[in-house]
Amino acid sequence: MKKFLAVAVLMLLSLALLAGCGRDEDDEVAATPTPAPTEQETTPPEETQPEDPPADPEGPVTTVSIWFMGGSAENDDAAVVEAANARLRELGLNIAVNPIWAGGWGMGEPAQIALNTGDTNVDIYWTASWGLNYFNNARVGNFIRMDDPNNNLLERYGQGMRAAVQDALWDTFVTDGPAGFGIYAVPGPKDHAAWFKLDVNNTRLAELGFDFDEIFDMNGSNHDIIFDPIFVEIMQASKDMWGDTFFPLNLESGNFVQHFSGTDGDLTGLHAFMWPFDPNNPALPIDPQVTLQAEDEQFLAVLERVHYFWNRGFIDPRLAIPAEAGDVIGQAHAAGEYMFSTGQYAYGHTAAMQDYRGIDVRYVPLSVAPIISTMSAAGSGFAISVYSQNPEAAMQFLNAWYTDNELAVILTEGVEGIHWNWYTDDAGNRLIQHIPEGRATYATWRFGMGNIFVLTPRDVDGPGFFDRFNAYNQRGIATSFLGFGFNSEPVELQMAALTSVVDQWRHSLTVGAIDPATAVSQYIADLRANGVDAVLDEINRQLQEFYDARR
Repeated sequence: MKKFLAVAVLMLLSLALLAGCGRDEDDEVAATPTPAPTEQETTPPEETQPEDPPADPEGPVTTVSIWFMGGSAENDDAAVVEAANARLRELGLNIAVNPIWAGGWGMGEPAQIALNTGDTNVDIYWTASWGLNYFNNARVGNFIRMDDPNNNLLERYGQGMRAAVQDALWDTFVTDGPAGFGIYAVPGPKDHAAWFKLDVNNTRLAELGFDFDEIFDMNGSNHDIIFDPIFVEIMQASKDMWGDTFFPLNLESGNFVQHFSGTDGDLTGLHAFMWPFDPNNPALPIDPQVTLQAEDEQFLAVLERVHYFWNRGFIDPRLAIPAEAGDVIGQAHAAGEYMFSTGQYAYGHTAAMQDYRGIDVRYVPLSVAPIISTMSAAGSGFAISVYSQNPEAAMQFLNAWYTDNELAVILTEGVEGIHWNWYTDDAGNRLIQHIPEGRATYATWRFGMGNIFVLTPRDVDGPGFFDRFNAYNQRGIATSFLGFGFNSEPVELQMAALTSVVDQWRHSLTVGAIDPATAVSQYIADLRANGVDAVLDEINRQLQEFYDARR
């Protein structure tokens, strides 16, 4: 009960983020920007810890290794590392950074293995609610508690960073671990309000003679659009225009069905449970129970619709092959060879994808406003490994990176003259403009690179980008699950058994490759035979404690 009570109390602070729905996030909200939330002053402890001596510019240099999410395994980062280390010296830190790139989104499994085997060569790991699970790794003791009363690294070395990150995000990262309830990672400020969207290729839509504004409501929820006859009409017209090898629905297994079913990401990581919210008011339902996706009426309706699309030839058959699906989706996006796709929208994604794909990309909202949940608010962060040999230097590096524009730009965008140049617009605003050849050799996931709000906007962002970004976050509406973290330890055996069942069925079902009318009943039977009811009972038991403590 202690765990849930503490989370509930801390949750009160995060309610400042809640706001009503409004215009689309790419409208000119910067004209009357909503101010960023005022930071609450940090109350100093009664007994402050002794200050550490200033760094000796001529002293030994400590190398800090940091494992990033995203980017490219082939990154040529020699010039970046040289420039970053020079900047660290200018800041008075005897620290050198050593980036580790897994490539794409593939850091999860190898990084987890490194943690589980006590790798002392990695100091800092990217972590989140959805990858290299923050809450689980904190709970089992893989991460250092940064605000440990016995060695408060955050107080000693991270005060600038503490002030730069909104209090509500720190609150979300408070969790239980071997060193007690506290902060086991630094939040990564980005789009902590998540918006599920339909990705529309408006270039091809217009070529077919359809009017975007007559079909989609950019100020409302479009979660029922896949059941509208116009959706099928458009896809059939695209097949008629571009032939049988054109597949208009470029969907990602799991996510497409999830996003149209009114469920947030599965906080167990199993991808089998409904965490419901109302697309027309994400604050509802209040204190809901978690249920099986495969027994949810809306989820089943979407499964059946996707299977119908599969039978009509709207979905590339290669998407049914897990090993090929990611490449197929990426290639279709890059070439603009699709009509509709979907994903969890990242703020600014429209401009970035229009620039990358060279087409008119529109992102259609599937709810009236972005949602704020544990999944989104803890969507990126950085933890210091308990096996790190350099925890003090690691925290000093994080503090510098989160607060210094020049260092953050170097690590995220690269080196001026090699990866980017300054661009000055007609109003005199200086923006970053990528050099395509240089950026091809050094790529990062900007939203996973620390504190995005300390960066300089890119030319495709435009001036005032981060003001609009903050306004977008403030429009988010909290779901009932904000602040809840599931402790899987009581049902670890069942979770392990269920993982193989979900892996067997989920991919094929959610891309439409098998008929839900015959497959779902067997899927449910297999889940039940492997203990899914015990897991559901445990989820809802913990949820009820969380709800009770919050009242």
